Amino acid sequence: MVRHKRRHCTLWKADRSPACRSVMMTLDAMNIDVREVDVNMDKEEHKSPGIISMNPLQTLPILKDRDLVISDSHAISTYLATRYYTEMSKFLLPADPGSRAIVDQFLYFNSSVLHPHYRAASNPILEGSLRIVDEKIIDGIHSAYADLERILTSRSWFSNGSWPSLGDIAIAASISTLNVLVPIDVNKFPRLSSWLHRMSEEKFFCTANKKGLCEFTRRIEYGNCYNPNEAKYPRNSEERRNDLSNTEPDRTTTNAA
Repeated sequence: MVRHKRRHCTLWKADRSPACRSVMMTLDAMNIDVREVDVNMDKEEHKSPGIISMNPLQTLPILKDRDLVISDSHAISTYLATRYYTEMSKFLLPADPGSRAIVDQFLYFNSSVLHPHYRAASNPILEGSLRIVDEKIIDGIHSAYADLERILTSRSWFSNGSWPSLGDIAIAASISTLNVLVPIDVNKFPRLSSWLHRMSEEKFFCTANKKGLCEFTRRIEYGNCYNPNEAKYPRNSEERRNDLSNTEPDRTTTNAA
């Protein structure tokens, strides 16, 4: 596959964030190479003047393409798929209005349903002293799992095609993370479990999601485990994809196998 270099694009991201990993999976699925800058959220680097000047909401990811700045993961992924068309774009984000609407539908579901569940479950642990997820939040997450289970009754992918779309990628980033907090019961949600397992075998999932997912898992289990000796420096997407540390075993999808 041809690598597409976009030296004028920079992505600010934190690997533990599912929103950031969603964009990284999009980059890897399209084999796009941009400059990537790691932001340490435990050190509140996302609240720095430079980040606030680009995104007053102080959230990640942020993509800057020349003078254009986008700070929502769904908008970034759809922008990449339309602005920098590759042979994979037609699978990730179809041009046909009907097929495109189906993909948009699941991007909106992820934005309006799954991501709020993720924040409600993870923020008290990441930002406070709680070590467990509240029962009411667990019920809401189980309800979302049940919705996705029903949707998958007559389809293999949420795109309703033969290949995962941007909708599948966004949902995979959220669901694989929620699975750490509220494990998916394979007996109750066999279709969702099977879908997540198949997603976990996609190359872009392995290169862009697994490492950050393991980082998130460690952060949930052990608290702030920031290593000041760990080098964090700007690099391009291709260097990240070639990093052998991205191939470490993933223990966060075993519940969904």
